[in-house]
Formats: sequence, C-alpha cells, structure tokens
Amino acid sequence: MKAVIYLPLVTSALLLGWYLFSDDTPTPPPPAPELARTEQAVSSPAPLSLTRSAPASQSNAELPASARGTSVDGRLEVDERGNLIISGQIRHLFDYFLSLIGEESAAASQQRIRDYLTGQLDEPALGQALALLNAYLDYQHQLADLESHFPVTESLDDLLAREQAVQRLRASLFSREAHEAFFAGEEIYNNFTLERLAIQHDASLDAEQKALAIEALRENLPEEMQQLLVPQIQNDLRDQTLALREAGASEAEVRQLRMNMLGPEATERLEELDQRRAEWRQRVERFNDERESILSQPGLADSERQAAVTALMQEQFTETERLRLMN
Repeated sequence: MKAVIYLPLVTSALLLGWYLFSDDTPTPPPPAPELARTEQAVSSPAPLSLTRSAPASQSNAELPASARGTSVDGRLEVDERGNLIISGQIRHLFDYFLSLIGEESAAASQQRIRDYLTGQLDEPALGQALALLNAYLDYQHQLADLESHFPVTESLDDLLAREQAVQRLRASLFSREAHEAFFAGEEIYNNFTLERLAIQHDASLDAEQKALAIEALRENLPEEMQQLLVPQIQNDLRDQTLALREAGASEAEVRQLRMNMLGPEATERLEELDQRRAEWRQRVERFNDERESILSQPGLADSERQAAVTALMQEQFTETERLRLMN
C-alpha cells in the first residue's frame, strides 16, 4: 500500500501535506486547526474588549449563502494605548472573509475585511490592522506563485526545501511578532513532521529504532511545543487509524502506524485502552442481550420488567458505570 500526499502551500490554513509514503507509512492528516500562540498572554498588555456592531455592509442579507447565519471567526483586541494586539485570531478573521472567494470576487471579499476593520477599530489599531491585512494578501499572492515552482514530489529534500521557502517568505513579509502569532504552531508541526518522516525513511534504522527515535524527537521538544503538537498528533492518529481500518488494514499495520507517530510507550498505552474499550463493549452487548430477553418475556407487567432490568444493571455495573451506560 503506497500513497503520495502533498504539502499544500496554495492556502495558508493547511499544514504539511505531500507526505513521503512507504508501505508502512500512514495516510496524510487533514488540515489542522490554527494552534494558539503560547506567549501572547504574557507579552501583551491586557486587551480591551471590542463590542461594536459590524457595519451595515456586513449584514447577513448581503453575505454569500455559505456565510449567512454565521458569526465572524476570530476577534480583534487592542491594548490600553489603542494599539492592535497581534494574535492568531486576526488570521482567523482574515481567512473567514477570504473563504468567501468563489461565491464572490476576491476584491469583494477583501473589501469586506476592510469594512469590518473600519467598523471595529479606531486609530492607531485601524492602521495597524489594515497594514497587516495588506501584508497577508501579499503573502497569499506570493505563496501561490511560490507553489508553482514546487511540483508534486516524493522527495523528502524537496518537501524540506518547500517548507523552508514558505517560512522565508513569511519572515520577509511579516514582523517577527506577526510571523509568530500567525504561523508558529503550523511551522512547529511541519518541522516536527519532516523530522519524523526523515526518521521513518532512514534505512539504517529498524522498526523499533525508528519508533524510539520518533518518541525521543517528540519528548525532546520544549514542553510548550509538545502541548501544541499532542492534540494534532492525536487527531491525525485517530483519522488515519480509521482510514486504515476502513481500507481493511490488519491490527499489525495499525500498530505500526501508532509506533511511527507515537513511539512504543504511548502505543502500549493505546493498546491497553483498546483492550479496555473492547471489554466494555462486550459487557454492554451482553447486558443488552439479557435486557432484551427480559423485555420479551410474556406474562410480565411493565413494572416487573423494569425492576428486572434495573436489578440486572446493578448486578453487572458499578454506579459510575451505570451513569456511563445511560449516557
């Protein structure tokens, strides 16, 4: 089983794609959600809430169909001096409106952002937000051009070169603060994934050595970076495990996927969890069979059936388990 996955640089919201993919390598993760910036709360002054209504041009009646009835994703915050607080939330806001392109022109979507910013912010935050928008639109344009120079490839070197080119582009267009706020989590994940792929394709390592190296790679990251990565790795693992099983993969292939992504210790914990879940399902199925048998018995009053089912539940499950069962 072999597949090719790509690193989409055309849209800034997507993470690493075009994965090198050998027989024991998982299918690609879906685009990851924006990862939060870890130092924002420490480095920024206390934000002031913005409570203005959106300008009239942003009314739901004038929005494309896909956006009607939705709330603007992302938020704007200013500090006590009226300066814009740079955070990943601003990128969310820009992408919310830019996602409308196709239902309306790019110019119309971009004007919606400017109208929204004008309706929400005063100077100096307004000028700062508009300058950041211009940089982001320039980035989107140059990103599409850069992508055209990187054909679909299975080369790890090409994937690394592509990621480095994207990061250089961002650094050239954004301040250090904006670069970090908009892209830090994404770049951490992409760099980690590329290093993980390099380990997976290192012919000098056997399967166990690769798993241990990947585990060490993750554990050697600073704690705050691990906190950024773990949720995404878990999401990727869940989706890829489901895809493997739907494709008829064996449990050995699922185990290899886990070893590749998590390492041996976490894989063992997952296997223990799988076992507990399987045992729980078996207990629930057995209870349901016995419950149906009680309910189908002739000659019993409804109150007698219910009493028998309650007694069966109390016999087979603890109080905590009964709450879980009813949920």
